[in-house]
Amino acid sequence: MTSLVRFLLVALLAILLSGCPSWWSSDVKEKSPTPEELFSQGQDKIKQKKYEEGVNILERLKSAYPEFKQMPQVYLAIADSFYDQNSYDKAIARYLQFLELYPGDKEASRARYQIGMAYFKQIKGTDLDNTVVKQAIRAFKAVSEAQTPGEWGKKAEEKTRECERKLAEKELYKARSYISLGNYKAARLATQRVLDQYPKLGLDDEAKNLLERIKNK
Repeated sequence: MTSLVRFLLVALLAILLSGCPSWWSSDVKEKSPTPEELFSQGQDKIKQKKYEEGVNILERLKSAYPEFKQMPQVYLAIADSFYDQNSYDKAIARYLQFLELYPGDKEASRARYQIGMAYFKQIKGTDLDNTVVKQAIRAFKAVSEAQTPGEWGKKAEEKTRECERKLAEKELYKARSYISLGNYKAARLATQRVLDQYPKLGLDDEAKNLLERIKNK
């Protein structure tokens, strides 16, 4: 009888030390978070401005559950988190990734608009980089020219005009700088560009008055 007890104890110990038996593995699997839980956790972290933690959870969700039915929202949530952190280049890359994967998604227009805004946020004063402004304009026009722009189409049109006005203001700034240097020909060309390329933005009268002042100089 003692030998039998000893044998049973040794057998039980061997089972416990042999790794994870099926009942233990099943229990662990049951306790793993569902994709819905991971999505909720990631969103909560982002709302709390714990961006890195939130993005890591969402990236984990993408890897573990690639067929998750709300995957478009996962990609957008990651892009939005970078936008909220002012990491505009990363945000643009993630919005573009979303559009490549889900071009027909109902949030596609918002993603395009956010790309425009990511460029727009990088515009600074009269020393602005024309390239950034023109990238913003292209992005906003992609929204307003889409087949179903929705509410974002009107917002994009307003932002397009705002960007174009910034370019016009820069031309007037350049014109005044040329005048101060006595380079009236360059001043006239810059002022004329306001009237030719950026009309009806509220700067026509100012440009015409400036041209009148220097037309014989």
